[in-house]
Amino acid sequence: MLSSPFSICWFFLCFVLILQPVIGYAKEGDKSTTVSPSLYKKLSKVEKLIEKKAYSQAQQIISKALNSAKKGSYEEAVTLRTSASIYALQEKYSKAASALSKCLALKTLPEKQEQQALLNLGQIYMAMAQYNKAVKVLQPWLQSNPRPDAEISILLANAYAQLKQYRKALPHVEQAIKTTKKPAESWYQLNLALYVELENYSAAARILQNLVARYPEKKQYWSQLASVFQQLKNYKKAVSIRSLAYKKGLSTTEKEILELVNLYFTIDLPYKAAQLLKTELNSGRVKNNSKNWEMLANAWTQAKEFDHATQALGKASKLNPKGRLYQQLGRIYVEQEKWGLAVKALNKGLLKGNLKQPGNAYLLLGMSQYEQKNIKPARQAFTNARKYKRTRKAAGQWLAYIASDKPADQ
Repeated sequence: MLSSPFSICWFFLCFVLILQPVIGYAKEGDKSTTVSPSLYKKLSKVEKLIEKKAYSQAQQIISKALNSAKKGSYEEAVTLRTSASIYALQEKYSKAASALSKCLALKTLPEKQEQQALLNLGQIYMAMAQYNKAVKVLQPWLQSNPRPDAEISILLANAYAQLKQYRKALPHVEQAIKTTKKPAESWYQLNLALYVELENYSAAARILQNLVARYPEKKQYWSQLASVFQQLKNYKKAVSIRSLAYKKGLSTTEKEILELVNLYFTIDLPYKAAQLLKTELNSGRVKNNSKNWEMLANAWTQAKEFDHATQALGKASKLNPKGRLYQQLGRIYVEQEKWGLAVKALNKGLLKGNLKQPGNAYLLLGMSQYEQKNIKPARQAFTNARKYKRTRKAAGQWLAYIASDKPADQ
């Protein structure tokens, strides 16, 4: 979540305009912050080559100029800075950082140019993923500049985030957002990521509410906001968010729909869970499988809609390779005293097999047959039930009862 969202492309625009501080050349009585006519011509040629992206030629000219520049002079600093520019534009960041570090070590740049060079060095360290070095350069830079720069604040926030120093990153990203009329979406994403890493879900919820308001068409923010409310155990708000997203057509995948169904269960709204699940099973957006039909059956059961529940469980039973659900359906029919339906369901369950407690299925089958006065099949079912330890005693009692009943056989 904390992959660095910033782009390094804009970092080097200042490098392309490197000639601006030295646009004039030295005249009699000038200070040391000007360059000779010879170097000026070379820098002008380099600028044109940079515009054409002829970086190798530009670097050759600068290398020669660097060899002839007076050691420790302003001209050497300007040449090193230009060399760093060319390396950076070629994404040769290690060489760019080396040249710029040498430039700054000379301490011959005017204050404004030095600050810009420091900023460029920090940006290069970010591009190299050397976040500790970037922090050491950018933090003092921000402190020494009275007017905070939002882009640099974000850069520093990213550096701290990559170092997993989330609390240090927070004030910088929030300062950037606060001082910008139209903050970038990625800034809010970084702010959100920091709060999630710090497990401050209340703050994360506030940011996500802002993102939902700004970008209502982006369903990931609706989903994330609902997840945060779930993390805060505020399930009613989570349901409200997911339900609204569903109505807006932003929750269309099976996963998203089932998340809303499960939330309805969580806040004890099984009827709504059942309605939604039935609709989406019929639409085909929720898979037509045993698991989902069983979930629908449970929803209808909790909503006390037993006829709907048995219908759903019947479909689930057909789709399940094991007999478990038919046994469950048979038990429900026994409770409802629907003996004929119970017999059909239990026989299907036993036929499919793989039952954890087949003795119970035989016991229920025997009871259902007996209630229909089908004594012979009832006796056979109880005889089968007596083979299993858990149902042996009850089955024996039923067989004894049938034996004492008159007439004994039918």
